[in-house]
Amino acid sequence: MYEAFINGYRLADVSHGKPYYVYCIEVLESKTGTRHFIEKRYSEFSALHRKLKKDNSDIAPFPPKRVRNSQPKILEQRRAALELYIQKMLSLLATKQQVLNFLGIESQEATYHRIHKAADNSVHNHPNTLGHHPVLTFHCDPYVPADSTNSLSDVVTNGVLLGIYKS
Repeated sequence: MYEAFINGYRLADVSHGKPYYVYCIEVLESKTGTRHFIEKRYSEFSALHRKLKKDNSDIAPFPPKRVRNSQPKILEQRRAALELYIQKMLSLLATKQQVLNFLGIESQEATYHRIHKAADNSVHNHPNTLGHHPVLTFHCDPYVPADSTNSLSDVVTNGVLLGIYKS
């Protein structure tokens, strides 16, 4: 099962042409815990919607395009509406694979079939895209002891931590 969230948006700087906003999408594969981070433009969502509408009759409503789309209130409304849209399309069996393809994510079923087909034919098929890997994180700093018996605190470590996390 996949869960999708649109955490925000940002203005993409381009070397040529007019800057545009991209929406920051996070997709979580609940079976494996893998997270994928993707950025897509509104126009790319619109193209996906047109394709899904052509292939399927039962799809979610798509947020309309507005004239002043660079205002924060409009961008936030569109972000929330696109998030609902992508969640609905991922929940429908008829559109799930097309949405995963749009996001550049290979589903577990497709991976399973590709691996088994390669094993049967003795041909190894590697995906063309680079996969995202989860980031290893720590709940606390592994280099600073949790229960220090030293009464003199580490001034340098505390200063660096304060500089990073309190700024």
